[in-house]
Amino acid sequence: MENIMVWIWLGVTILAIVVELITPELVSLWFAIGGIVGIAFSFIPGLPWWGEIIIFAIVSLVLLLTLRPVLKKYFKDKNLKTNTDRLIGQEVRVLTQADFDTLGTVKIGDVIWNVKSSDDTALLADEIVKIVEIDGNKLIACHLNDNADNKTVSD
Repeated sequence: MENIMVWIWLGVTILAIVVELITPELVSLWFAIGGIVGIAFSFIPGLPWWGEIIIFAIVSLVLLLTLRPVLKKYFKDKNLKTNTDRLIGQEVRVLTQADFDTLGTVKIGDVIWNVKSSDDTALLADEIVKIVEIDGNKLIACHLNDNADNKTVSD
């Protein structure tokens, strides 16, 4: 069973690394490290498989609860740009109307995004708007004429 556990821990580690690479948050790094610890402990003769699982769970949980908040704060302070930050400043066409009660949609590349107005006014279908912010999975947009007015005032 110990030889099989090495392969299981290797699979867990690789899967956790892949998930970490495709997500923007620190989600599964802790499980990848726990998997590496699991690989190391799988070479100890006589250690049962359930003991390795307990060690994996404890290591992953301790890392998740202690290091994740510290690293999230560190990365937040560094103001690291993500791939979605490139959307800010783009002008896009509204596909479906957004108003006070309903999110609208825009298409950027092949991705449909939810959008709402920065000032809670309606964004009409086929209107061109400018993305000014990202709030979770929603784009916040302003009317182009509002943006031009703001530029004139600040200049």
